[in-house]
Amino acid sequence: MQLPRQGSHRLAGMLLLVASIPLLVWQAAPGNQVAISSPTFLAVHSMMEVFAIVVAALVFFTGHGAQESVRSIRSMALGCAFLAVALFDTLHFLSYLGMPDLLSPNTPHKAILFWLCGRYAAGIGLLAYVLLPETPAMRFLVSRFGWAGVLLLVLALSYGLLVSPQVVPAMYVTGQGLTPLKITLEWGVFSLYLGVAVLLVLRRARITHCDFESLMLALLLMAAGELFFILYVNVSSTANLLGHTYKVFSYYFLYRAIYAEAVSRPFRQMRHMLSHDDLTGLPNRTAFNDKLNLAMARGRHDTPCAVLLLDLDHFQNVNDTLGHEHGDLLLVAVAQRIRARLPKAAFMARFSGDEFVILLENASAERAKEVGQDLLQAMAREFDIGNDRLEIRASIGIVTYPTDGESVSILMRYADLALHRAKSSGRNCLIVFSRDLSDELQRRVLLEARLKHALARGELALHYQPKLEIRSGRLVGWEALLRWQSPELGAVSPEEFIPIAEQSGLILPIGDWVLREACRQMRAWQDMGLTAGSMAVNLSTRQFRQKDLAEEISIALRDTGLAPSDLELEITESSIMDSLASAAAVLAELERLGIRIAVDDFGTGYSSLSYLKTFSIHCLKIDRSFINDIPGDENDTAIVRTIIALASSLGLTVVAEGVETEAQLAYLRANHCDQVQGYLFSRPLPPDECVSLMRGGLRRAAA
Repeated sequence: MQLPRQGSHRLAGMLLLVASIPLLVWQAAPGNQVAISSPTFLAVHSMMEVFAIVVAALVFFTGHGAQESVRSIRSMALGCAFLAVALFDTLHFLSYLGMPDLLSPNTPHKAILFWLCGRYAAGIGLLAYVLLPETPAMRFLVSRFGWAGVLLLVLALSYGLLVSPQVVPAMYVTGQGLTPLKITLEWGVFSLYLGVAVLLVLRRARITHCDFESLMLALLLMAAGELFFILYVNVSSTANLLGHTYKVFSYYFLYRAIYAEAVSRPFRQMRHMLSHDDLTGLPNRTAFNDKLNLAMARGRHDTPCAVLLLDLDHFQNVNDTLGHEHGDLLLVAVAQRIRARLPKAAFMARFSGDEFVILLENASAERAKEVGQDLLQAMAREFDIGNDRLEIRASIGIVTYPTDGESVSILMRYADLALHRAKSSGRNCLIVFSRDLSDELQRRVLLEARLKHALARGELALHYQPKLEIRSGRLVGWEALLRWQSPELGAVSPEEFIPIAEQSGLILPIGDWVLREACRQMRAWQDMGLTAGSMAVNLSTRQFRQKDLAEEISIALRDTGLAPSDLELEITESSIMDSLASAAAVLAELERLGIRIAVDDFGTGYSSLSYLKTFSIHCLKIDRSFINDIPGDENDTAIVRTIIALASSLGLTVVAEGVETEAQLAYLRANHCDQVQGYLFSRPLPPDECVSLMRGGLRRAAA
């Protein structure tokens, strides 16, 4: 984080540094050193020294004011050194001619002694700051009381110099100027500052949490200032005044450097925390939205930008099977691999959970597709996570500005829609947003808005499709199927509104109503003396993930008076495999209740069949996509025959869905399929027609 107007401050410092060269050349000739009246010089000098003392004290308090847990040993050392500098500069200021005598007569010699002590203390402190490591001070007990030791040492030395300054050889002779000893010591200070500056450059990589440029300017301005103190002949002269001026500016830049570490650092860290993801270190959603806003503000119609929204496929399986720690490690590895394959100018952020988003400025949709395909290829390689080699793929949705939208919210909504289309198209692919997807989105928004009130308005109803036993032709049960008749939209297909209900969360109240209504209807048929068999109810993935699912079903059975054995729950393979740990717990609870479990759309999901022997499964329903082309399609007939054989070997009932022709029925009968349902026998019927069908004798119709 840059400090306010930091660039202009540094420019001013560099100009001041460059200006020191002609100023030194000008003051090198004693005749060019303009004498300043003692009262004027004393007033200006006093103001400068007060400023320097205040800054030195602030450097000390900055080094010691931070919490002990974040205070570094090097900032402590610099703080202690500048405590000494503040005291020496105070005594230097008070020892000037014109100030009241302090324990002994004030003289230029006496003032110079404290001046040199302050300069060497500053140089030693800065040397320690550059050489010491960034180690927490709390590890060193002595650091807590180091300032007290420095204070005692400075007071002892200062008292000796105040009482008997003459014990030190003369530093200044009136009428003659500076002595060789004083000039030598000033050269020593100059060399010390310059040496620290060189070390700072050499150790730049190790000097963290510091405004490097400001610290370098401070050291160079200090060194330049020392040269003026080598040149002056009279104390009250322009050479001396220029030296103090450079000292004031050097102290200013020194405080900026220390401020950047001790004061700005927490704000910089806070800003980083607010705009970056803790796990991956990537910018977060807020930072991405800000970046996209800036890109859109800069962009024109001839310089478009593209957004790629990437989501990992079946990432929840990793968390469920290996644990969240492995999941976090995988997310970090994925982020690193994606970042490595992106163009350097691309901006990448972690959008949420297992979603990443990439901004490509000045990029067309075709360029975005190239980048997206490259990312999909990169994701095809396995990830080494600890002792495991994990394989995970991704789906990508792409939008472009300004073609697809002119606001962040619209672009991200369309990117999410394109990503959803990629997921529904089989995953591990990318989809570029198009206008037909926009129409689909508007339709989806409308359906969701109307669906929110459909249940309360009585627009939802259940129809029931019979299931028959092939061998005997008798009715063995019904499947409850949801229907929506909207006054505004007309009949809405379940294939259209059920996914919307699933994504919006409306499936939970709707699913609860379906379960209760189906149980109530079956109990009503039983009370009428009808032999209705069992009632099958489809469970959505969201319903299946509810922790209290078994309890809710138990309450529904109790309230309607239906026996658990008369209820069958149909669950898709993906619902089971998406969360194996929770699936095991839920299925175990349902088994204890005595409820039958059927796997719906079997054969379209996962290739792993281990769950069939691990969990309590009673029935497999062959998906209609395999029934449509039998017995003509060899592949479908082989699949159907294999599923029937598998179910028979495991002792499971097998049901064929979507049977519509006599040829299909004949093939299924010949291969010993247990049950069938489909339009060959009956379409889904409202309750009254179901009663008529049962009373009319479905057995005779089937025969």
